[in-house]
Amino acid sequence: MGCGVKLMMKLWYIILSGVLLFFLLTSISYGDHLIDRVVAVVNDDVITLSELEKEGSIYFERIKAQAPAAEVDRALAKAKEELLSSMVDKFIVRQQAAKLSISVGDKELDSAIDQILARNNATMEDFRRDLATMNISEQEYRDNLRDQVLQSKLINFEVRSRIVITEEDIQAYYQKEYTQKKGESGYHLLQMGFTWRNTVTLTQAGFDTQEAAREKAEEIRARVRDGESFTELAKAYSNLPSASNGGDIGLFEKDEMAPYMKDAILGIRPGEITPIIETDNTFQFFKLLSVREGDIVVKAPYESVREEIRDILYRQEMEVKYKEWVKSLREEAYIKILL
Repeated sequence: MGCGVKLMMKLWYIILSGVLLFFLLTSISYGDHLIDRVVAVVNDDVITLSELEKEGSIYFERIKAQAPAAEVDRALAKAKEELLSSMVDKFIVRQQAAKLSISVGDKELDSAIDQILARNNATMEDFRRDLATMNISEQEYRDNLRDQVLQSKLINFEVRSRIVITEEDIQAYYQKEYTQKKGESGYHLLQMGFTWRNTVTLTQAGFDTQEAAREKAEEIRARVRDGESFTELAKAYSNLPSASNGGDIGLFEKDEMAPYMKDAILGIRPGEITPIIETDNTFQFFKLLSVREGDIVVKAPYESVREEIRDILYRQEMEVKYKEWVKSLREEAYIKILL
């Protein structure tokens, strides 16, 4: 075969490869019908439009139903951009875990599900019923949970081990937040609550009976009184939205509190917790961190809030370190957005 023919074949191969690459990065079609297209490339992985649509289906439907008609397209576009960015981060984390040979086995996944069921006082039948209600297959849920557990293990390896909260850090925060004069007044509260079933979701299922919810509330309140961290217990067991913040619901003025809150909270001192209060379908109790009235601050004893402060500082530092870590991974990765 002559050199001219060889060169022509090589050029044709390069052109054909480029056409195929362009084709793969723009659409996957059959005949005249567009089936799917790639919306992002993350190193050696791709994210398709169908994956994006599936990931955000519930969120996107809510936007379509609630956003003003003139704003729907813009709101959807913004939501898709934000979700795609989050999915890119997930792929980067997954790839980093593979580099470090960190994985999540089926036994670990089964154990995580058992912990979720135990925390929500639910059975496997409840779990599968809730999945069916949300139109999510068990395998889809396990895949999503696997990503969460993998991320947690990787964060433990890459981020958490680098965070150190010293006694000096805790004392400095205590002096600043509990003794400094402030113009803002109110009662700084932590909240924990245990619901029983009415509206069921997978992550906030509540207890099957009122009695079971009360038993859990009494058990966790006793653990707080014995010195365990309110914020950690709230994150692990509370069924209320504030659980994600360790139960921290911030400052409340007297006139902002519901009557049941005011009656309970005005009867305790900073550092103490309220009795269990029954409201609607929830048993809840509060911890009073501090009281601020004008320039006067009534502070909780240091030992009564020491672990709560450690948790606050840890969460703050974790958020900063995690963002820095993901940013560094993004900077090292090849990312192309095609949305």
